[in-house]
Amino acid sequence: MRRTSIAVCTVALTATLGGCALGQAPAGSGDSGAGESGTAQQGGAYSDLASLVSGASQTMSENNSYKLSINATVGGSGGIQSDCDVDAAKSSMSCTGTTGEIIMTPEHTYMNNPQLNSLGGDPAKPWARIAKDSPAAAVGGAQTAALSEASDFRKLLPEGSQFTQAGPDTVDGKQATRYEVVTDLNQVIASAEGLAKQSYEILLQGGVTEIKQTVWADEQGRPLKVEQITPPMNVMGKQLGESATTLTYSDWGKPVDVAEPDASQVRDFEMPGLQPPG
Repeated sequence: MRRTSIAVCTVALTATLGGCALGQAPAGSGDSGAGESGTAQQGGAYSDLASLVSGASQTMSENNSYKLSINATVGGSGGIQSDCDVDAAKSSMSCTGTTGEIIMTPEHTYMNNPQLNSLGGDPAKPWARIAKDSPAAAVGGAQTAALSEASDFRKLLPEGSQFTQAGPDTVDGKQATRYEVVTDLNQVIASAEGLAKQSYEILLQGGVTEIKQTVWADEQGRPLKVEQITPPMNVMGKQLGESATTLTYSDWGKPVDVAEPDASQVRDFEMPGLQPPG
């Protein structure tokens, strides 16, 4: 039952944070259809989805670092909260929240999670290290994918989404432009690959055909907040209610410290039945 619960929660988490609902750029699409010509109009408002995606992606790249806060209600069954430091220059991020701690680098994922630790390992080494090419990578793969996509607007707003500019608004007292986006999963799945494609199939099988999002960006085109709604669905025979997630971005360009755990507290994660390739 514990493994089933972890699996269901992981799939649901991925759906709400982006791993299922919001996929990767189709091969050869030119970065989710975001052209280089897309720029903000007067007052910071974008005229089309490609411009919004291009502008947000450029901002994330140029600022190198920022903070990301994630708050999710998963299927009406409880909340998930995580606060992350993102070092875009090093493609690394660290998060702490209700699901424990996670540190992601280009080569490894480190997880300090009570449920994961209960599966075994040295209690003196609470950090489980999972190499990106390890057979155990699937254990943290969904959560890792979800966090990665929350920090990548080209994946958050894929080609196949429909864009509507809703007009001026405010976020925490700051002037912003609000955009409404609907992603048609039947269009996205046609060009998706790997985990993203499998995730879309799960959503479609669960009766979900579209995902709705609202995006707020400031006058410089920097993302401030994203709200995502995943409709009720059936996952592995379990009925999940509507899921809602809010991503909040802040502290653009301010220093962050994303460091790997001390080696003395790290173990290589092993799960019975998983064998190394070859």
